[in-house]
Amino acid sequence: MNRTIGIAIIVLAVLGLALYMNAQRQMGPTWNDGTYTGESARDDNNQYGKVDLMIKDGRITQVDYEEYDSQGNPKGASYPYQKAIEAQSTLEERLIETQDPEAVDNVSGATSTWNKFKEAATAALKEAEQK
Repeated sequence: MNRTIGIAIIVLAVLGLALYMNAQRQMGPTWNDGTYTGESARDDNNQYGKVDLMIKDGRITQVDYEEYDSQGNPKGASYPYQKAIEAQSTLEERLIETQDPEAVDNVSGATSTWNKFKEAATAALKEAEQK
């Protein structure tokens, strides 16, 4: 009987440890609170994206994304392809919802913006992990 109780305790301890380790793995990375900036690589037209992320209590709480033209000027109302500009706020909202740049869905007609956004957000989150 003592042997059965001992085996049961060991099995429960191993099961508990496995559950704990699985929960830790599913929680994802731990980000330090603060504001972090990330940039994408420049594309073939020398344009890039830049994101500022605010992390509070280990979660993304605010996202500000901007794209820049080849001269380093922010794209805005005068930029000829407005779908890219309009997509920016949608991408910001989706990142706050998903907490993962790779889980942010593309916005139809703004694939280049989406790719730059994900790259910039990933760079900013790497900074949040290292601090």
